[in-house]
Amino acid sequence: MKLVHSRGFISASACLLSLAIASSFLPASAQTMQNDSMQQSPMQGGSMQGGSMQNGSMQDGSMQNGSMQGSPMQSGDRKASLNAVDRQFVMKAAQSDMTEIQTSQLALKRSQNPQVRQYAQEMIREHTKSSNKLKPLVSKKGVTLPTSLGAENQALLTKLMKLSGAQFDQAYMSGQAKAHAKTQAVYQTELKQGQDTDVKAFASEVLPVVTAHLRMAQSMVAGR
Repeated sequence: MKLVHSRGFISASACLLSLAIASSFLPASAQTMQNDSMQQSPMQGGSMQGGSMQNGSMQDGSMQNGSMQGSPMQSGDRKASLNAVDRQFVMKAAQSDMTEIQTSQLALKRSQNPQVRQYAQEMIREHTKSSNKLKPLVSKKGVTLPTSLGAENQALLTKLMKLSGAQFDQAYMSGQAKAHAKTQAVYQTELKQGQDTDVKAFASEVLPVVTAHLRMAQSMVAGR
């Protein structure tokens, strides 16, 4: 009886020991699972932080894109301005137009020669056309054209205002030949050295007209 009781006690003790051992493993497993979940949480947080960083970089990229979008506007501003060669050309072209118009208007008042008058009418018509083309072109470039003829051109107009008859006709046609020769050189220089495509296109269009006027003037001067 004592032996059986001892054996039962031993069995009960073994069961209790097994339960204790088993229970000792359970918290460790739970702790391991918690640790795993905690380790996963920082990773998720890190990914969220990474997302924030990505969003930040995207926002920075948007700012960069904004600045890049701003660049074409600056380029547009640079394109609107003219360099020294183009600017000098449009100034001289404008003064040439004004000179031809004003001296030719004077020719219609002072000359009685049909050929001279016909030439003067041609000058007024063609140079008014070129002037009307030039003004809006340079306005888009932010350039203001001169309102005066310039010293040399003004001197020619002043000289013609003092003449009449045959003397006027001779001085007017001679002045036309010299003026168109200089204007032709100005247009040719623009085509060779100019940078603005719009201004060069204008010069290319008008140069043949200037050359034709020069030949007409030279022919009339030679026939006298």
